Amino acid sequence: MTVRDSLRTDVGEADVAVEGVRVRLHESSRLELKQVDKKSLRARVGGSVESEVDKSSRFDIEIEGSDATAFSQGGHFFVTADGRGVVAVASVTGTVHLSGGGKTVEVNKGEVSKIVRSDPPSPPAAALRRVLLSVEWPRQRDTNRSILPLSGRVEPGSRVFVQGQPVLVELAGTFRAEVPLKQGKQKVAVVTVDALGRRKEMEKTVKRDDSLPDVKVKKKLWQWRR
Repeated sequence: MTVRDSLRTDVGEADVAVEGVRVRLHESSRLELKQVDKKSLRARVGGSVESEVDKSSRFDIEIEGSDATAFSQGGHFFVTADGRGVVAVASVTGTVHLSGGGKTVEVNKGEVSKIVRSDPPSPPAAALRRVLLSVEWPRQRDTNRSILPLSGRVEPGSRVFVQGQPVLVELAGTFRAEVPLKQGKQKVAVVTVDALGRRKEMEKTVKRDDSLPDVKVKKKLWQWRR
């Protein structure tokens, strides 16, 4: 690849490297090269990008949908950007410098910092010990409807995929999705990937049966007596 070349992943992953800098694009991610030297790389990224940078090298990052930037001169880290101004940077090892809103913070091993739109980075804090994924499934697992509505919550800055497709995550970490159903039994899978690249999956089996009657809710009319 050369300067101004772009790389996009829909399914699967892709790698880019120069001496001392290795970059991996995870699913549904984008990278545009801005500058390439012997031991340094500058790129604009979106989605989820994982990087490993040797101490003798440097990786500079412009973040899609935001004026935030980041760089590292030694470390293993993740940058997640949803394209709407929500950015999360997490360090596995080493240090990442994250800038935005006129402020720069150092994100060290095991820490996460987030930027929301034009706000400055949040103070780096220890990542959650476990990946957060809460899903509200419909009570009726057998249905005659062609769409299954879902909602849930993840750690802000995480990504969500329903049936392999990326889903919009709100600033507070909530999400909603409508899953098309085919006839018969099928599994519906929800996957989240947090700022450190850790994954968690939940799935349920549902059944679409067009012969089922519509469910009607009877409302009771209450009358107040004086």
